[in-house]
Amino acid sequence: MKTLITIAAVAAFAGTGYAQIMTTLPPSSTTEGVLINTIGVNAGATHWDSASSLGSFKNIGSTEGTASINSSAYNPLGLVFASAIPAALQSSLNAVNAKGGIIRTIFLAESASWQDSLGYTYSGNFAGPQSFTALAKIENDPASGNPSTVQFGSYFDVSLSVGAENSFDFWFQGENATYGGDYTLFHPSNSSNYIAPGNALWSQQSVVANTWNAALNAYVDQTTYIVGLGDWRLDRGSDNDYSDTVIALQFYTLSGTPFEPGAVPEPSTYGLIGASALLGLVALRRRMRKSQLTPQG
Repeated sequence: MKTLITIAAVAAFAGTGYAQIMTTLPPSSTTEGVLINTIGVNAGATHWDSASSLGSFKNIGSTEGTASINSSAYNPLGLVFASAIPAALQSSLNAVNAKGGIIRTIFLAESASWQDSLGYTYSGNFAGPQSFTALAKIENDPASGNPSTVQFGSYFDVSLSVGAENSFDFWFQGENATYGGDYTLFHPSNSSNYIAPGNALWSQQSVVANTWNAALNAYVDQTTYIVGLGDWRLDRGSDNDYSDTVIALQFYTLSGTPFEPGAVPEPSTYGLIGASALLGLVALRRRMRKSQLTPQG
C-alpha cells in the first residue's frame, strides 16, 4: 500500500470509533528457537534468484506503488492469484496435519509504506496464546529512516506435530492503527477485523524453486507457493493490491525431506543415488552367497 491517505479519507473516518489494531507485537519467534535465516546457499540465478522462479518477484521491493499482485509489473510470470487456497497447497497442509511436518516461509518482497509485520500463531489468533513475530517492521524505505529489517530470500521454518496444523496459522499486520488490521491467512475469518474475501491472495499455480535440502545433501526442485498480502482493511478504501508483502511457502516432512513426490534432485545427484543403490545390491549378493556356502546343521 503506497497510496497517501487523503484529507477527505481521513475526514470520512474521523470520529467513527473504529477499533484499532494491536500496537504491541507478539514475542519474537527467536524466543522459541525459530530463527530467521539468510538466503545463503539458495542464492544465485539457478536457485531462488532465478527470474523464472522466486527472483521474478524481487522487482516489487524496488518500487513503491499500488500495482496489483496480478499485474505484469509485479507478477511477470503471469501467475493467477485468488482468495481460495489452491487444492495442491491444501493437500500439503492436510499432510502436515496428518503426519507432522515443517512449513518454510520465504520472504520475497514488499511494496508497503507502512511498517507491516509477519508472524505465526499456534492458536489460530494473532492476539491469542502461542503467537510469535517472525518479521517485524519490514518496510524498506531508507529515505524516511526505515531501512528494511529483512532481505529477499530470508526464511524461517516452523515445525508442527501431528494435528497441530488444525489450529496453526500465519498472521500479517497492517500496522496503521486506523486503516490496518491483524489478518490470518489459512483461516481468514479469524482476522481482526475480517472482511471477505480476506487480505491474502494465493497463487493458484506453484513455481519450482531449486532449493538446497540438507536432509538429502542435494539441491532439489521444490514445489513452492506464492502468497500476496494486502495491509489495508478492505472496508476502508483499500487499494486491493495484495503486493504489500509477498512470501513463498514450502512444505517438508519432520525429517526435512520434501513432502510432495514431485521434488526432483538435480541430475548430478542421481549418480550418488545410483552409487548407493549399487553398493546396497553388492552387499545383498554377498550376504546371499555367504548364506548358501554356510553348512546347514
